[in-house]
Amino acid sequence: MEIDFIRMIGMSKSGKEIRLDELHAEIKELNPEILSDLNKMIRLYSQAQLIIGYLDADALYKAGATYAQRKRVQAEIIKETGGTVAHKESEAEIQTYELRLAESEAKAESRKWQNLFKSYDNLIIAFRRDERTALEEYKKANALYEN
Repeated sequence: MEIDFIRMIGMSKSGKEIRLDELHAEIKELNPEILSDLNKMIRLYSQAQLIIGYLDADALYKAGATYAQRKRVQAEIIKETGGTVAHKESEAEIQTYELRLAESEAKAESRKWQNLFKSYDNLIIAFRRDERTALEEYKKANALYEN
């Protein structure tokens, strides 16, 4: 079976994940109480979403490629194995077990990135609401000083 490339799932961090870690470190240094920091946090979370989108796409590709590979291997086993249809199918299931696990792992990886993307979407919405509120408060404060 050809599952070597699938084993790479979950190994060392990719350049995208390293960049994502850098963005997270930069975000941790910011204070959302300071308007300029809040604006930068929104921008950094948006950049993180771009990277997360690519990571999700990578995971979806791995899941699809693993599925296609599993189906091909199953077909080869059924074609080459003697016996009843039930015997052929059970043999194919046994021999493609590792591919099924790899497929599930890739789908789980995709779900992880999808959930993180959605969480960041909610954070960005909340931060934008905070930003609008802060700007309104600044406008009211400036109006009081001008009068």
